[in-house]
Amino acid sequence: MTQPEQREITLKDISQKVTGWFKYLWSKWLLILITGITGGAIGLGYAFFAKPEYTGSLTFVLSSNSSGGSLASLAGQFGFNLGMNNDDAFAGDNIMELFRSQKIIKSSLFRKVPGTNTTLINLVAEKGQMPEGWQKYPSLKNVYPFPEDAGKLTPVQDSLVSEIHDYLLKENLLIERPDNKLSFYKVSTTSGDERISCYLTNFIVEEASKFYIETKTKSAKDNLAMLQHEADSLRTLLGGTITSTAAEVDKTFNLNPAYQVQRSGAQQGQFRATALATAYGEVVKNLEIAKITLQREAPLYQLIDTPKIPLKMEKPSKLISLIVGGLLAGFLLVMFLTAKYIFKISYGE
Repeated sequence: MTQPEQREITLKDISQKVTGWFKYLWSKWLLILITGITGGAIGLGYAFFAKPEYTGSLTFVLSSNSSGGSLASLAGQFGFNLGMNNDDAFAGDNIMELFRSQKIIKSSLFRKVPGTNTTLINLVAEKGQMPEGWQKYPSLKNVYPFPEDAGKLTPVQDSLVSEIHDYLLKENLLIERPDNKLSFYKVSTTSGDERISCYLTNFIVEEASKFYIETKTKSAKDNLAMLQHEADSLRTLLGGTITSTAAEVDKTFNLNPAYQVQRSGAQQGQFRATALATAYGEVVKNLEIAKITLQREAPLYQLIDTPKIPLKMEKPSKLISLIVGGLLAGFLLVMFLTAKYIFKISYGE
């Protein structure tokens, strides 16, 4: 059997094919030009008719160890251990998950839009044309508008709120940490209504920060309140004991030393007063430690940049849309003609 003839591809062959390809495309210059113009017109039309969008961005710094080091050192000088604990349930990426949680977003949606009498969730539903879609289903005809109080939601409305939460996370909300080494966070909302973009961003950050700070300081606040109540009670008891003891002393003034038993009331009162004073001193000391602990637990929270109405309107640039549309249409046609040319020279006409 003879081996099939193998043709070597030379540089001349490649040059001829490339030249032929250029000539082929040149012969189609008018079609390419018309396609490019058409694509540019489509891009320009898109820029004209595209709905404007608004982005509300808020940057803030959040740190749970704002003053713990200095306060712990100060307490340590007096022999107190504040129990520093670096474990934090709301650290790093957990903060962003808190902002994405249904609890925080739901609380934000049921706040009223400033200057109006409507809640943010009704505005979101209206601008998203959601009620029109709900009216198609008999079971959803009376779900809109949502009540002002989230506690009055029906089970169906509550399910729709969950869907709105998922929709906002997918289409509108962006929660990020620009640099993992820093404690800066950024929350942005992009929508076709500047009120939604501005107030949803602000409300989410306000609700999340309030929940975060309350959670971080709850234990310390409860401990401080308990110690304060105990200190107030002991101070009242101590004051009453001192008064009653003084009254007993007055009764036994200039008493015959032979009648010691009558002085027992005053002596017992003095003993109770001493014991109460000692207990009160310990409670006051613990109360001061509790105040330091509360300051340590309070996180550092500071807004850096906040969105305010009016927001900057964002629309596609007409010039860029024209150029990109024309180039993209022309490029796709060239790719199609190239594939057609390769097929032609490979398999013949």
